[in-house]
Amino acid sequence: IDCRDQARIGRMLLRDGMAGDTRVLSREWIARMLVPCALAPFYGYLVWLHTGRGVYRSLPESSWFMIGAGTSIVWIDAARDAVVVLRWIDSAVADAILARFSGALSACAKDLGFGVKGVPGEPE
Repeated sequence: IDCRDQARIGRMLLRDGMAGDTRVLSREWIARMLVPCALAPFYGYLVWLHTGRGVYRSLPESSWFMIGAGTSIVWIDAARDAVVVLRWIDSAVADAILARFSGALSACAKDLGFGVKGVPGEPE
């Protein structure tokens, strides 16, 4: 799967299961994906949750992720209405790279004159 397809999947999840005008997954299924597993509260249905900011410390707690082999990351940030795809990233520097993307998203939001609900340090 290439990065564009990963981004499409991320966007479909961000849009509550919609791909354009087509419903792919139910809203209920997406909601269940974000419920922490009883055995591993940092994991939902095939997605990593960011409860307590335990995955990538520099990102908002509202973030969630798909993480695959080679540290391929699909970061879903509902507060910013954003999906970011990183592939073949050294896991030791992934948080620092994601922090730079987070800063860039914040700067763009500020330049465009709107705040980001739920993101620390951002006007709402």
